[in-house]
Amino acid sequence: MSEAKAFVAETTADGRLVYLSAVARPAQPGLEQALTELLHELARRSYSELHGDRVRFDALRALRGMGFAVEDVEIAVSYRCPQCGASIQLNPEAVVYVCPYCGWAGDVRGGRVAVRVWPAGHRGLVEELARKLGGEPVSVELLYVPFWVFEASVEAGYSATVVYRKPRPVRAYGRPPYYETRYVRERVRVSGRVRFRAVRAVPARLHAEVFGGEELRLWVERKWSFQQPPILEAEEAKPIAPSMLAPELGAEAAAEAAVDELEDAAADEARRDAGRRAPGYAEEVELERFSPSVSVERRELVFAPYWFFTYRKGLGLYSGAAVGSEATPLRVELPLSTAERAARLAGSWLAAAASGLAAELALRWQVEPLALLLAAGLGLLAAAKLASSAFAPAKVG
Repeated sequence: MSEAKAFVAETTADGRLVYLSAVARPAQPGLEQALTELLHELARRSYSELHGDRVRFDALRALRGMGFAVEDVEIAVSYRCPQCGASIQLNPEAVVYVCPYCGWAGDVRGGRVAVRVWPAGHRGLVEELARKLGGEPVSVELLYVPFWVFEASVEAGYSATVVYRKPRPVRAYGRPPYYETRYVRERVRVSGRVRFRAVRAVPARLHAEVFGGEELRLWVERKWSFQQPPILEAEEAKPIAPSMLAPELGAEAAAEAAVDELEDAAADEARRDAGRRAPGYAEEVELERFSPSVSVERRELVFAPYWFFTYRKGLGLYSGAAVGSEATPLRVELPLSTAERAARLAGSWLAAAASGLAAELALRWQVEPLALLLAAGLGLLAAAKLASSAFAPAKVG
């Protein structure tokens, strides 16, 4: 069946530089011109509205309303590199990307963004890591995972009530007089101010737990503190751009997340500071007034080299993750030996037995029913987890 085609370069309603293309069947006189005008009209929508069946149905309805006997229409959208004009396929959530054709780095609206990248090293180090684990490497994949890194100054004033424990000598019975030390609990109100500087890394992917999770985030913060990566130049970017995951979290949203986390860190520091001000051992600290101030002094987009690999040991296939030019292990699956499985099963039996014994003693001593249920439940939960882990295909090290 013959077809009519149209192709336009446009900017969407939310400011994204895109290419729009359309194919309609069958071809008819004037259909290509109508398709071109329709694509310019569709570009008035936001980028997210240009995906899915809805936009295709709207296009089909519009063309039929113009008098064309169209049986089918297809609409495609891709990003348009402002530097070289290349068509780039990205997921709808992407906010920043690196062009694999010219190495340009920027946001989806065409604004340049400086990105920093730590060197990845050589895959041979990852293969060597798999051999050190006693296996043979099967596959090795390198991905560059994006993070927003913030340097900030944090300050907070507070007032708090501290419950603390202090020793008190008490006269004991007997001659000559004896004294023993007892501890009493008292309260005191304190106030103060805490100040510190911090580095906070925020994952720029929406499902960051898939790519190293908290371990990778902490690695980025530590690495930034003593070795900040260089800015990626265009020629350096082209060969690694296909392995660079496009950030899905913008700088503003990441900054809000970083500020929230730093305010929580300031609250924890205020509690510690209040506990140190008590004239005894602090047991509880309740903040009554807390006024945090977070000043972000620097913001950078960085990419961490994340190695994902699989290796074979015996009849099992296991996976692992490493990071950086030295292939530092982040998380590795390790085979469970027969002795380890037996130990976990034995631990499960002991936990179940201890739970039953605790329940019997609690009934004898007429313990509160809620405490009895809690003790029994915790024991059975521990037994179940140990039993299930004994039959797991691997352990995570």
